[in-house]
Amino acid sequence: MSNEPHSIRSADLLAGGFVSRPDAVAEIRELLGDPRSGPRGRAYRITTACGISVEVLPERGLDLGSLWFASYPIAWRSPLESRGAFTDPAGEGWIGKFSGGMLATAGLDNIGPGHDGMGLHGSHHNTAATDVAIRRTADAGVVIEGVVDSARAFGRKVYLYRRIAIAADRAELTLTDRIVNEGTTAEGVPVLYHMNFGAPLVLPGTEIDVAAANHEPRDVAAQRFTWEHFPQPIEEVMESVWGHTGLERDAAGKAYARVHSAQLGITATVSWNADELPRCLEWIYPTRNAWALGIEPTNAPAWGPERVGIPAGAPVLEPGESINTGFTLAFSQD
Repeated sequence: MSNEPHSIRSADLLAGGFVSRPDAVAEIRELLGDPRSGPRGRAYRITTACGISVEVLPERGLDLGSLWFASYPIAWRSPLESRGAFTDPAGEGWIGKFSGGMLATAGLDNIGPGHDGMGLHGSHHNTAATDVAIRRTADAGVVIEGVVDSARAFGRKVYLYRRIAIAADRAELTLTDRIVNEGTTAEGVPVLYHMNFGAPLVLPGTEIDVAAANHEPRDVAAQRFTWEHFPQPIEEVMESVWGHTGLERDAAGKAYARVHSAQLGITATVSWNADELPRCLEWIYPTRNAWALGIEPTNAPAWGPERVGIPAGAPVLEPGESINTGFTLAFSQD
């Protein structure tokens, strides 16, 4: 099995009357009262004929919760059970009660450590989406859209218009964001797509491939582990973070990162436009019971001298300006 489209198309099954409704090949379920889906317990679960089942979280900025492929769990889940209100007395912000998931978007006011009064990784993942709509496409896929604000009553007016397209006959989903400054002042718009992979895809020896010219450890501690293979488990609490720059691009300008499990024979590929997101961070967390790998395309630095000043190295949008970002997450089997 690969990521190529099925020879039998879901749309043809529908057109030929072999299945009675689209839900038979791309199932949509709205979940209410699910404590893992946000303070109001709302989520969408999409399951497709190609083997993907993914949770979309309107109360968490239309980010992604659990994700399964070919009956295997792919997304990392933290030791915490509940996605309650993200407040933490130790000052960690929302990360202190983060229960994991396939995607946690960082920004649009800050990425990385707290900066200029904003907490770690900003406010997006703790902001509910509005105008959420879900529909089916002509090829039996599913599209979810919504708006997430990065705005203040008396301040910035930046809005993110998100579209998540989940294919019916390919093991992939594509997330597209249009970020618009609808205010009257220039605003920085850092964004980082924190994609979180866990076991059994991530085990000791799992291969990580980021096509880039430069692979820079954040600090000396990061060099304890190579970025190319996930390490053996450790008992102490520590992380290793690498920054990949000088991204290689294909003819369409796409960069990529791959996570390959020889044990499962599964490869997860993240691809994105390198002009929009010229950096990729890699987060290695090999501590037992918190075991995680993060692949994080971004448009701004998370450390270093470029973070000086209010934009902190992020793109700046003038009033009325917009940018487009996003990624595709695809799966294949050997």
